[in-house]
Amino acid sequence: MFCMVRLTKKEAIQFLGIDPKQFENFFRYADEFKPLPRRKGERYYFDSDELARWKRDYESRRFSLTEEEYNKCLDFALAIHYRGYAFIDWGTARQREFGQKVSNWVKGQLGELAVAHLCRERLGIDIELDFEMHDTIVPQDVLGIIENGIRREPRFKIAVKASKPKNAYLVLSKNEVELENRMSDVYIFTRIDLPDDHLIRIAHRDIVERIRDQQHFHLYGARMPRFEPIACEVAGFAYKDELEVVESIPGQRFEGYRYVKKTGELRRSPDDWRAIFQ
Repeated sequence: MFCMVRLTKKEAIQFLGIDPKQFENFFRYADEFKPLPRRKGERYYFDSDELARWKRDYESRRFSLTEEEYNKCLDFALAIHYRGYAFIDWGTARQREFGQKVSNWVKGQLGELAVAHLCRERLGIDIELDFEMHDTIVPQDVLGIIENGIRREPRFKIAVKASKPKNAYLVLSKNEVELENRMSDVYIFTRIDLPDDHLIRIAHRDIVERIRDQQHFHLYGARMPRFEPIACEVAGFAYKDELEVVESIPGQRFEGYRYVKKTGELRRSPDDWRAIFQ
């Protein structure tokens, strides 16, 4: 006889093996999975079978990117920086400092490579990405689709957006959706687990050599991590007309409005992916 196993929130976090804040965002805001119905004042419970299904699906869209792939993305980011090209943050005049800009550019390119992994490993096709330098922002990230050695143009204009692992929403500026020369038909959302200290990790040996004889090195030297493969999730996608126009999301109020979609409502089934890459 079937008997549903009810897990407390603490048990559910342990069962999924994800960060508590990520778990909180995913069920409260992203609708990645839902708690069982409850009475007012009752604690949250979760169905273990539903969580197991979500976990299998979650793991199926996660990919580990190598140091070589990271290097390709870092090269792209540094080329942008040193040629003097500056992104504007979310369509405003706000500029970010060097570390933030490089991290954002690296993260964005890692997201594109994660989508390439999904296409190759789940759909059996390759996609052509754009790692070239351009004088203006290039809105479309997928230049071509290669199947059985034959290249063809994509049916849809596809943009890939990257964010942090805990984020519950795909968020797009109005320029990315409204401007004729920037809008896309499809927006793919990726969540990239890029460590804040990624630049330290790749330069570990050189940095240690430089500071090992300094006063405080003994306090942190053993804690400085080396580079590890970067976990990237291809969370799903939304068609342009499926985006919602809002002035805020939980925990954040925008200047003006943004186009958003919570990640639990993104398209991510094999048939959905085939539809945009066929």
